[in-house]
Amino acid sequence: MRRFLSRKGRFSLRQSKSGTRSAAKDFYLGLPATNQNWPEAFGFRLGGTGPSYILSVVEGSSAFLAGLQPGDQVVDIEGQDVTNLSTPALIALAQTLKTVPPSIGVVSRIEQIDITPGPDGRFGFTIVGDSPLMVEECMPGGPAACSGLKVNDYVMEVNGIPVKHHETAAAMIKAAQGRPLRLGVLSMARRPKRLSSSMRVLSQSGDSIRESRAHKAMEFNKKVEEVLGEEPDVKEQLFEVLKQYAADRDVESLAEALPDILITEDHQQLIDSVR
Repeated sequence: MRRFLSRKGRFSLRQSKSGTRSAAKDFYLGLPATNQNWPEAFGFRLGGTGPSYILSVVEGSSAFLAGLQPGDQVVDIEGQDVTNLSTPALIALAQTLKTVPPSIGVVSRIEQIDITPGPDGRFGFTIVGDSPLMVEECMPGGPAACSGLKVNDYVMEVNGIPVKHHETAAAMIKAAQGRPLRLGVLSMARRPKRLSSSMRVLSQSGDSIRESRAHKAMEFNKKVEEVLGEEPDVKEQLFEVLKQYAADRDVESLAEALPDILITEDHQQLIDSVR
C-alpha cells in the first residue's frame, strides 16, 4: 500500500538541467486552503459505489506529483478505513477533515488481461470516452470476453502504456491486430482482493520520491542494456523518444512512438518498464 498527499513533503518547483524552473509546477504555493473541492482541486477524480477508485489524474497536479495513479483504490484517509465507502461518502468525509490535503492510502487495482486475437485478427471489443476509457461492447464468446474483459471495465493501459484518450488507445489496439494484446484494466464489477499485510506503506515525501525515481532510472538503464545491448540503433531511438518525453511530458506521443521502436517480444519488457 502506498500513502500520498500528506502535509509533509510538499512539492516545490521542478528544476531542469538548464537551471530554469517552471511556475506551472509550483503546487506548494497553489494548493487550496481547504478541502472544500477535494479531490478535483488537487488534480484527481474518483468513482465507485464502494470501494472508491481513482479514475483520472491531471498531469502536473499535486496528485500526479505525489504518485497517485488511475486504477488506485482508496483504502484509508487520515488513518480511517474507507475500504467500502462509496465515492460520495468518501468525498463528504474528506471535505470535513482539517488536514489539507488529507493523507490517503491507496493500492493499485489494475489487472493485466492478455487477449489473443481471433482468426480475423480482431479482439472483439470496443471502447468509448476519454480519461478514463470504458469498454462499451464486448462480443460474447469473443477473444476479449474469453480473456475476462467485461462491459464497463475501464481500460487504463494498452501494452503497458498508460492511455487517456480514445484516439490514441484505438490506434494502439488497431496496430496490435494479429498479435496478442495486453490491457491494464480496472473493473468495478469484480470484488477487490483483500489487502495483504505484506504490502508496503511508503511515505511520499519529496526526498523519498527523488530517491525512488533515481532507483527506477538505474533499474531501467540496466534493463535497456540487457535487452538492447546488441541493438545500438534501437537503443539510440529509444533514448531520443524518452528525452523528448522528458522535455514535453506528452504521454500520448510517447505511447504512439514506443510500439514503432520496440517491436519484438524481448522489447516488450522495456515497454512494461516505461511508466
